Amino acid sequence: MNAHSKDKKTFLLSDNDQLLGELIYETPFYLKAEIKMSNTETYKLAPVGFFGTSVSVTKDGNKIASLSMSWNGKIIITFQDEREYALKLSGLFQSKMILEDKNQQNVLQFEPKFNWRDFYCKYDIIYDITNDKEPKDKLLLLLGVYAANYFIATISGANAGLM
Repeated sequence: MNAHSKDKKTFLLSDNDQLLGELIYETPFYLKAEIKMSNTETYKLAPVGFFGTSVSVTKDGNKIASLSMSWNGKIIITFQDEREYALKLSGLFQSKMILEDKNQQNVLQFEPKFNWRDFYCKYDIIYDITNDKEPKDKLLLLLGVYAANYFIATISGANAGLM
């Protein structure tokens, strides 16, 4: 499974060359985005609060989930049904990102591969096959890609001053 950027604003999520959904930013390095699923469901992502430190995920105006940066450098994804996940850096030189559930079990792994010549990013995504209880949620996958992009932009300083 992978997610790759087709331009500077759109990421396509696919599995075995089958499109599962896309993440579309309003502008490059911006926090406002839209998630479109292959079944025509659409979700909106927008910063909330004075400093925009949290991101609200809505569908048809109803809040579905939120993303926020924690004090220890993790990005927390919280769904309305109380599912909660944390994205953190991992690996040698912190080259990978791991999404873990409340029980600190690894659910997803994102391995970014950046093409410096074309300035595009691709993520190889691995589901934790030992945790069969976790549903294969496409929205969670795309929120993970959004959070990984946010991590990279924050670390590189690319989104400084943009909200």
